[in-house]
Amino acid sequence: MQKVYFFAIIRARKKSKMHPVRNDRDFFRIIALLQRRSRVMRTFMLAKKILLPMIAILAILLTAGCGDDKPKESADKAVLAYAELYAYADTDKLAATGMTNAQKEQITQALLTESDQMFQSFMLSKDNAMEITDYYIADRKANMELKAKVKKDDAKNPVVELTATPIDTAGAKRQMDANQDLVAMGVYIGLAQQQGVDVRTDPTYQQGAVESLKGVIDDMPYDSEKTLDVTCELVKSDDGKTLHWAPKDPQAIRKFLDGE
Repeated sequence: MQKVYFFAIIRARKKSKMHPVRNDRDFFRIIALLQRRSRVMRTFMLAKKILLPMIAILAILLTAGCGDDKPKESADKAVLAYAELYAYADTDKLAATGMTNAQKEQITQALLTESDQMFQSFMLSKDNAMEITDYYIADRKANMELKAKVKKDDAKNPVVELTATPIDTAGAKRQMDANQDLVAMGVYIGLAQQQGVDVRTDPTYQQGAVESLKGVIDDMPYDSEKTLDVTCELVKSDDGKTLHWAPKDPQAIRKFLDGE
């Protein structure tokens, strides 16, 4: 798909309203410049790891709990709920966290919005960025398996073993470094900008970019099963009436799932 799309972009450039470059030397000079631009784009993409941007859920929603009451749900269910929120921007185990549906929806929408904005940095239209976000989440749900079990049962700080098949970060970097579609996207953007064309309204670019990014997601490598020990603590529900288990360091879960 990569080679086919690359040449399709060049053909589209020749057929478009954009003026052609003066000669082959100019053309390949532009390609060389834009390949460097594309590497910058890939570096940004890798920094995000094409993953859903994560927020510190506990810091926003929950405060530390105390007292003699015990949570109704076990710590492993709570950890799994947080992991699902980080991995899929959704969970059906909300009761274990003490969050309300409104709070969960707020988190979900924040994650999806940030992800949409990230994909818009590749000059996608808003609708196409949302389509790619949905496509990526579906890929994560299909390929990132999550399991949790209590490893150390403790009244104050139980430890949960979280098992997952996280992103293979090294493999993803190799894949993206070799991806000619990303280079072609940079070439097209650069040529369009020279002529004052906004590729966000260019159907040729939008179609090619959506297909290319879906291809990147399709090829995204996931690692074999790995484990993370998650220490938990007691937190209060939003109304302060019930206690629930939560990871002391939720960002450790995020990094683990992101393959860091």
